[in-house]
Parts: sequence; C-alpha cells; structure tokens
Amino acid sequence: MAILIDSFHNGARGPIRFWHRRCGHLVSDASLEELHEFAEGLGLRREWFQRKSVPHYDLTGEIYDLALERGAILVSSREIVRRAVRIEAGPVREEAITLTKRESRAKLTVLSSA
Repeated sequence: MAILIDSFHNGARGPIRFWHRRCGHLVSDASLEELHEFAEGLGLRREWFQRKSVPHYDLTGEIYDLALERGAILVSSREIVRRAVRIEAGPVREEAITLTKRESRAKLTVLSSA
C-alpha cells in the first residue's frame, strides 16, 4: 500500500502565497487512516483534508518536498484518480432525489422549449 502524490503548477489561483508554485494532491491507495497518519507526520492539520471525490490533502513548497523525502510516490494525476481510496457514500435520503412541484414544472418548461 502506498502514499501517492501528483505534481501540477498552480498558476494564479487561490491565496497569493500559493501562486505559481508546484503543488500536489496527497492520497492513499490503501486507507484514509494511512493518509491521515502520513499527513500528520508532515505537520498537516486534519481540517485541511478535502473530502471530495478523491479525498486528499493539497501540498505545496517545502511540505511537498518533505512528502517525497518521506516516501510518497510521485505519480500522474490520472494515476491518482485511478488508485486513490474513496470515501464510502452513505444512503441517499429520499428528499434529496424527490423534485418539488416547482422544480418539476421548471424542468418541464425547459425541456418543452428545447
């Protein structure tokens, strides 16, 4: 099992201190516990964890280099998406998939005018 990191150039996005820097997404292909443990060893705070379709920590600068020094494996972004552990989806609530009457009418209006 491995800790993986990809590499990309940030450009002019996010806080200015992160502009035009090499960045990466830190993920695990085994478990979220492994990821959190590795991140803690890098000095990352748990609230920086991003619970997205690919759960990860964003890394830049010295922390990025430290992750590589401590054994994170550099892979492509495509490999990150393919191998990263995912968060289990909980049950879908019925109200989340039921359209209100107003939403249903709006959809019908859009569809009929297309």
